[in-house]
Amino acid sequence: MYKKFALIIFLASLVLLVACSADAEEAFPTGAAYYSEAAEEEAASFDSGAPNVADDVVKTTFQAQDTQERLIIREGNMNVVVEDTNISLAEFAKLAESRGGWVVSSEVYDGGGGVKSGSITLRIPVEQFESTMSTIRRSVVEVDSESTSSQDVTEEFVDLDARVGNLEATADRVRSFLDESRNVEEALEVNRELSRLEGEIESLKARMKYLSQSAAFSLLVVYLTPDELSQPLEIAGWRPEGVARDAFEALLSTLESLVSVAIWTGVFCLPLLLIFGIPAFFIGRYFYRRRRAGEKAEPPVDTTDVPEPGSEDNPEEMEE
Repeated sequence: MYKKFALIIFLASLVLLVACSADAEEAFPTGAAYYSEAAEEEAASFDSGAPNVADDVVKTTFQAQDTQERLIIREGNMNVVVEDTNISLAEFAKLAESRGGWVVSSEVYDGGGGVKSGSITLRIPVEQFESTMSTIRRSVVEVDSESTSSQDVTEEFVDLDARVGNLEATADRVRSFLDESRNVEEALEVNRELSRLEGEIESLKARMKYLSQSAAFSLLVVYLTPDELSQPLEIAGWRPEGVARDAFEALLSTLESLVSVAIWTGVFCLPLLLIFGIPAFFIGRYFYRRRRAGEKAEPPVDTTDVPEPGSEDNPEEMEE
């Protein structure tokens, strides 16, 4: 009887213990369940109103790009056939200057067989880029090939601008450290750091300036090849127009020599002739008149009494 009563009490106590343990787990969760619920609550709190730093950074970047005017770098290449390379190069350079651009570089080289080819690199305002290419198309014999490209550098420009702002703020803080430096070594260290920051700022600003100018002025490279039909006629190495040109040049050279002789005669010889020729003329005339006057003063020789040889009036010859 006593054993049965003790068994009943033990079973009742066991049931009560199990029931209390279940209530405790419901009231106070432990282990993985607890941490999982805590994580879910924390995530819900962030979703409901806690600031998201990453989202703010992304939003700030997109806002900066929206406020910044888009920078598009445009470039073009053209291979054209022209009648005369030198003339076309001069025309393209004048065209660029009339549109507000300039010539970056130009080159003329021997393409073989005495044919002159060339190239020219132009900077054209972006708003005049298409019209300039159209003008070049109309002014050449033929366009062999043509290509254009565009590059959006807005994101790079915005990034550089942000970096410059951060570096300038850092440089301002470093400058404030100069007043707080306690000795020369600290001041020199601050100056070195400040010089490094300023050098990096200048480098970034130079890159920004290059991007801005490249977007404002497009790059156009034109390669020129002379037209074969426009080249001079050549027959087995003999070029008739070359012979005619040489003959014309020889004629001009001869005429030039004759004109030079006439100029030297009038400018150099004529004054000398006047200076020395006139006195010589009068001196010669004087001696000539004097000789004539001496000849007139001598008596004439009478030849009437002299017998001719072999005549009767010459007895000596007769006797012989």
